Amino acid sequence: MTVSEMNMPVTKRLTIENVNLDDDSEMDAFVDQMFTVGLEQVRAEGDDLRRKGLLDTEGNLHLKELPVDMKEGADRDFCG
Repeated sequence: MTVSEMNMPVTKRLTIENVNLDDDSEMDAFVDQMFTVGLEQVRAEGDDLRRKGLLDTEGNLHLKELPVDMKEGADRDFCG
């Protein structure tokens, strides 16, 4: 092991199985990690919906109306 490797901080991915629930700083790091992962997923899903043309640049739905078969009183066939 080189000197530079010894000075590198060791970071571990915290999970519900390995987080120390009694350590406030570790719990804060765990929560921050979960928010970061969650925001990345939300942004990726939003980007996907924009590519499909379902969201505008502000994140608003382009579709404002329900499909005909989903409206109140519609004659639906659920293949049953």
